[in-house]
This record gives sequence, structure tokens and C-alpha cells, in this order.
Amino acid sequence: MSELVIRRLSAADAADYRAIRLAALSQDAPAFGSTYEAEAPRALAEFAARLESAAVFAAFADRVVVGMAGFRRCTGAREAHKAFLWGTFVEPAWRRRGTARALLAALLAAATAEVEQLTLSVVQDNAAAIALYRECGFQVYGTEPRALKSAHGYSDEVLMVRFLSARA
Repeated sequence: MSELVIRRLSAADAADYRAIRLAALSQDAPAFGSTYEAEAPRALAEFAARLESAAVFAAFADRVVVGMAGFRRCTGAREAHKAFLWGTFVEPAWRRRGTARALLAALLAAATAEVEQLTLSVVQDNAAAIALYRECGFQVYGTEPRALKSAHGYSDEVLMVRFLSARA
């Protein structure tokens, strides 16, 4: 079995980030707010810019990216204490092997140093993801009906939060 390496991506990793992002959008389209068709034509520089404005962690096996998860800190004066977790995805061959948990552990460690709470939204029928987030300490605080729309109809999203600290 290959050794799994988790690390935070930088702008220099834009090609790896693009590869896993497009894999996520093509393989698990219903789980994401964007689409493969919208993102595939984007320049590599746009992916690099995203890596400069958010914390994105990737899982690598034999130097090939097999998973990702990211968070972006809110920028408003009264919202800077929180961040939004997004983009969690693991290649099917690497699921049920602890890859997503390892990604989230790295992400949570970094987020704890920066913010007091993380929020996320997950498609309501993605039971595996909801269970994983619960195991990682997230709690449901609501549901957004018809949060996403596709040619196949609407998807509701479960809204979750994890409090990281009570810093003043």
C-alpha cells in the first residue's frame, strides 16, 4: 500500500489542484456547486489564485493527488472569526482508507490556528459525507432547501458547524 502524504498546497501546486478539482467535478458532480464544464476551461493561473486565497490540503499517494479539502476564512469585520469548509473529495480507490479523515485532521489543525469555527454545507443525500463530518465533530444546524439546481432538479443541503475555540 502506498504511503499517504497530506500537505497544504501553494500556488506552485496549481496543476495538482486543477487535476483533483476537475476529477471531483466529473466524478461526483451532484456534490458540488460548480461544474466540470465551468471549471475545465479556466486557466491554470486561476487555480493558482484560489490557492493563494484559501487553505487547500491535498492527499498524495506516490506523488499523485488523490484527495482534497479546503477552507476559506470569511473577510467581513464581524465574520473573520469563522471560515467555510469546501471541496472535500477523495478518489474512489482511496475511499474507506482514512484519506478523508486525514485531510480533515490537517485542515482542522490549520483552521484552529486561524479561526474559531468552521461551517460547511453538504448535499442532503450524501450520507457518507454527513457521517464523516459528524465523526469529525461537526453538528447540523439547519437545512437549505433547493440549495443547488441542475438539469436533474434541486438538491437540499445540510448546514453544519464545528466550534474550534472560544477565543475572545
